[in-house]
Amino acid sequence: MEKIRDIADEFVRVRLTQIESSNLKLFDFDYDLTFMVFFLSPEETVYARYGGRCEQGPDERQSLAGLRYTMKSVLAEHSAENRRFAPMEGGKPFFIGEIAPRSGLGRCIHCHQAKEVMYNKIDRDGDWDLNLAFRFPPPDNLGLKLEVDRSNIVERIAADSVADKAGLKEGDIVNSLNDVPIHSFGDAQYALDRAPKIGSIPVSWQRGAETHESRIELPDRWWRTDITWRPSLQNLIASPRLYGKDLTTDEKTALGLKEKQLAFRLPDTISEQPRLAGIQGGDIVYGVEGRHLEMGAYDFQTYFRSHFIKGEDVVINIIRDGMKLERKMRLAWR
Repeated sequence: MEKIRDIADEFVRVRLTQIESSNLKLFDFDYDLTFMVFFLSPEETVYARYGGRCEQGPDERQSLAGLRYTMKSVLAEHSAENRRFAPMEGGKPFFIGEIAPRSGLGRCIHCHQAKEVMYNKIDRDGDWDLNLAFRFPPPDNLGLKLEVDRSNIVERIAADSVADKAGLKEGDIVNSLNDVPIHSFGDAQYALDRAPKIGSIPVSWQRGAETHESRIELPDRWWRTDITWRPSLQNLIASPRLYGKDLTTDEKTALGLKEKQLAFRLPDTISEQPRLAGIQGGDIVYGVEGRHLEMGAYDFQTYFRSHFIKGEDVVINIIRDGMKLERKMRLAWR
């Protein structure tokens, strides 16, 4: 097998350790990562990105074999007659060095600090949007899982997912997604970061000698992902502030609940967050947003932190005096 350093000799290699003088509209990626490679043309247009991770761990979506595969794919793109490039936001260049001094960090800004600086500015300007917490969603959210070592090839399509309905199958080579050329998992995340919250996006893939095109219909809240692993968003991780003792199987049966279903009784004294929502001590919590959850009170804490963030309203399903009720709870922001 061709060694990665031999392939690397086909590139001019540059390592960025500080980015205060770099145009971040060009170097646009998920800054919560520890590693990202950009493949640029001599004209500073982006062929591809390599990197990415998910809540399972920093190396779940990247490998040396995957990097080698992407490098060879980019070299083929560079040699093609009609080269494809990733789209880039236009307008005035954005330099983080222009806003960094007001962040308290000075002008020496590293990649892992960029997101905090940008989000602090957005918050100060009053432009914060909760959806900003869910940037760069993985293609898995659409039912499309890519291989790690050949990172634009479909490893699995979730049954009845929107990717399945679009016609994608295991083994297909994804050519483009949302008009972004796909060489890697990082490219797919970038493509989905540019996607709308509702509607559909185009997708093209190769299956044998045939090229296929379709559109992927975007489901409700498709961009939501687990943020608990993200260093920049730790201040947004929410707590339900709902605790209690799990009901016994007999108690669940008496209430018409299933044996493994979430159901725990709140203590007589509860915190302000649920109390302001109209939840009372002694209520039984058996769900969130009407979802059937098979877990206990302890695992409910982990589930909640990975699915919701501070500042949003969440419907808590409770039972009081045998009656099933809903209470909308605002997750404390400050």
